[in-house]
Amino acid sequence: MISYPIVLLFSGLLGGTVGSFLNVCIYRIPIEGLRVSHPRGSFCPSCKAPVRWYDNVPLLAWLWLRGRCRDCSNPISPRYPLVEAFTAAIFVLIAVRLGGQFDEFIDFFTVSVLWIWVSTLIVVSGIDLDHRIIPDRITIPGTAALLLLSPWLAWLPHSGAVFSIDPSTVALDLKNPLIWVTAAVGAVLIGGGFHRFVPSWQQQRRDFGDSLLAYVVGALLGLLLAVALIDPSHLTDSPLHRVVLSLGGAAVGSGCIWGIGWIGSVIFRKPAMGFGDVKWMGFLGATLGPVEVLISFLIACVLGSVVGIWLWKVKGSRYIPFGPFLAAGAASMLLARPELVWIWNRYIQLLQG
Repeated sequence: MISYPIVLLFSGLLGGTVGSFLNVCIYRIPIEGLRVSHPRGSFCPSCKAPVRWYDNVPLLAWLWLRGRCRDCSNPISPRYPLVEAFTAAIFVLIAVRLGGQFDEFIDFFTVSVLWIWVSTLIVVSGIDLDHRIIPDRITIPGTAALLLLSPWLAWLPHSGAVFSIDPSTVALDLKNPLIWVTAAVGAVLIGGGFHRFVPSWQQQRRDFGDSLLAYVVGALLGLLLAVALIDPSHLTDSPLHRVVLSLGGAAVGSGCIWGIGWIGSVIFRKPAMGFGDVKWMGFLGATLGPVEVLISFLIACVLGSVVGIWLWKVKGSRYIPFGPFLAAGAASMLLARPELVWIWNRYIQLLQG
């Protein structure tokens, strides 16, 4: 068994290194002509000079350069070390909060998925703050991946045995051809129909990447239908219940914010919510489930209201991107649930006198 301090040290060092990469993603993904992998190596946003390897050490490099480029002496945004420090801290928090809840000290799969998940939250929040967009290239494949992985997402509740192809160990026989035929039919009907008949916002035919999520949703709905025909109890007493929760969370999350945005557009006679936020809430809902994503939305509204009022009073700004607050609400539901329960209980006690 790996010792506790070593795991925390590894988590922090990995988080700082990943944070440096996330800074690259935040800067490059929204810019046409740039890719995360090209050009190779980091460069100064001001003078475009390549950053030397020893000037690219997370946190420390910004400090010994005193926040300025070695070549042009222009300031380097403090966001870079802040993202690195925050990513390191959140990686450690995940290891501490969730690593000890399983058979081993740390369930590497679960914690790794959450590390990737919070990294996605950081990248999308940074891009939304800078450019007021939430890229489909992140939300669509991210939601599809979460739905496919949902049976193994340990924070989603379930009861019953794990999946197995051995009928002697679990009643649900995954070798039953009805399951896979129905899943394939669902993918063709829903995914293929969306791909062929639902145009993009530019009234152009969608490519496969745009339709990926529809294919995954169709396949999962077909699988659930087959299981319901074979034995409906498996939808509540096996890891398939997590698939139901993940699909429900994606639908509730995206549907909730779409409905609020539609109502706002009717009242104010202008778009009140970006459609990127709708797909972003689908991603978050696929992670949390239907009830939790609604609570996370309420948390995001409270945080957004407090920050929005402060910005309006101090800077006169009337618009702030909502994506980072949605991310903060979802992360709170996963990583700070005991503290949220304590706050709620204290609030109820105050109401009761």
